[in-house]
This record gives sequence, structure tokens and C-alpha cells, in this order.
Amino acid sequence: MTVISEHIENIAGADNTTAFLFGANLRESADGTTFITDRWQRYTATGGVLTTANLDPGPALVRIGGETRQIDIPDSGTAVRLWPLWEAAAPPPPITTNYVVNGGGIARVQKITVSAYAALVTPDPLTEYSLIPD
Repeated sequence: MTVISEHIENIAGADNTTAFLFGANLRESADGTTFITDRWQRYTATGGVLTTANLDPGPALVRIGGETRQIDIPDSGTAVRLWPLWEAAAPPPPITTNYVVNGGGIARVQKITVSAYAALVTPDPLTEYSLIPD
């Protein structure tokens, strides 16, 4: 079982009463002993912190406002944050858009030939190089 805990505030840093709904499609529990129903469970932040009850690990649905995403709740003995689970469940961008989510540590991506890369004296550590044949 896993608790999800996340600090919640609005853009001005104020606590808010946003409703977070957690549910699942009908499935078997992670330990294989229980039938998980599709009933939604509502949570709101208290004192600026959203904290759920123990949730069954595995696929789950989260509804915030008008948006619902399917997240994967890990099996964790310590509380996990909601944001990484929510972000990982983001829908892919439209195919017509060039879009990459930067997980951190990369400032740019550059396509470069193998010989041009070999000629670099000091490759930029913030650049992810995509090597192509000469």
C-alpha cells in the first residue's frame, strides 16, 4: 500500500480546496487478494498538504479539475509525491510539434556527424548530441 503526499497551493502560494479524485478501473489488487472497484475517493489538501490513505499499488485514475490521467502508483513503504506520477501520465504532444520534456541537465539537443563530434575539443556538457554517419 502506498500513501501519496504533496504540498498543494495556488499560483499565489495560498492553500486551496482543489478536489483530487482517485479511482481505478475494475481490477485485482496488487497482492492478488482483493477486487478493486471503480468507486472514486475524494481528497483535499489540509494545511497545504494533500495526503491520501493507503492506496493499492498499480494503475489508478486521478482527476484534478476537468482532467483525468491514468497513473501508476508504485509499491512504496514511504509516501510518494503526486506530481511525478501526474507528469509521467501526461498525454503525448501532437505529432506536428517538436517537443521534448527536459528531465533536467540538458539545455539543448544537437544533431551532428560522427566526425564533427570527434573534432570537438570539449563537447558541451549541457548538450545531448545525436550522432549521424558522415
